[in-house]
Amino acid sequence: MNTHAYFKSLAAEITAVKDRVQILIGGSHWPSVGAWKESVLRSILRRHLPPSMQIGTGFIMCKEGISTQIDILIYDDSAPILFRDGDLVIVTPDVVRAVIEVKTRIQSSQLEKIVKKLNEIMLLVRLNPIHPAPFFGIYSYEEEPLGDALILEKLQKCNGDFGTYAIQCLSIGTSQFVRYWQFPPVGHARRFSHWHCYKVDGIAQAYFVHNVVGHLFPESVLANSELWYPINGKESSLVACKPRNAGEEPQSCCTDS
Repeated sequence: MNTHAYFKSLAAEITAVKDRVQILIGGSHWPSVGAWKESVLRSILRRHLPPSMQIGTGFIMCKEGISTQIDILIYDDSAPILFRDGDLVIVTPDVVRAVIEVKTRIQSSQLEKIVKKLNEIMLLVRLNPIHPAPFFGIYSYEEEPLGDALILEKLQKCNGDFGTYAIQCLSIGTSQFVRYWQFPPVGHARRFSHWHCYKVDGIAQAYFVHNVVGHLFPESVLANSELWYPINGKESSLVACKPRNAGEEPQSCCTDS
């Protein structure tokens, strides 16, 4: 199986489908276009996840409060749900498996606000911790010249506290991808806690989708890793890295794999 070619095909499909509604109705109905783009990513994720993992949009509620609205909320359907009507759900933290913010484009002036919003949702979920930790990610459809250093700086500033969960992945446009590593991607299994920025030509969206699946079902994906990820990996495409905690020294993290 040519996994790299499959990644290219999946990324191209996501781009084509998300553009379809915008081409038809133009820019006069941006709320509808935005909702469609969230729906496209939900549909792609549904193809890869079992029926027990339901995908909607909505809110997380606990005794401490309620979250802001979440663009993509993946939850365990074997547990009780507070409210569900179509794709809209209200769930308790114990059933949450993934939270994803979806944007058409992220400008540099908006990045910190978006990361802070996701971190606040994570803090609410963290008050009622579950194991394994849910996946938290940010997905942006369109290219934007966000420097790798800026992305890493905002992640560390807004999500560097080990008292909350880590933002696992960011996908920006077709080629900019960020992944959090609790342990090194290569080498010894010591605690690592770094974000890596990659330049992955045209396949960032596919890496994001497959990392969601890999986070939720690590044993299955790891056992079949040559089918889930390109065989050459992405460490050779590493362009920057940063420790999660500002007080830590960066570890050697630029080894090709």
